[in-house]
Amino acid sequence: MIEQRTHDTSLEGCGSGLVVIARNATGEIVTRITSRHDLVGARETARSVLKLKADAICTEVHRNEGPSSDYHQPPLAVIQREHLLAEPTQAS
Repeated sequence: MIEQRTHDTSLEGCGSGLVVIARNATGEIVTRITSRHDLVGARETARSVLKLKADAICTEVHRNEGPSSDYHQPPLAVIQREHLLAEPTQAS
């Protein structure tokens, strides 16, 4: 009998695997979320993390390098808290 997976959460070997990380004022990673979204979706996740994580001063989107990566490579996108606060809000 062959076991079939309907939901594989592993991103290893997945070329589009991205990770969103949040850093505090000392540069320490305080949150790490893996994502199967494209870059646009990962950026939206990064904005949400920045809004929800009080001690985060920036979020970054990286290619998924592995579970223990320190992400020393340049990020694909960076969102600073001050940039998030400067974004215009949509009026209803």
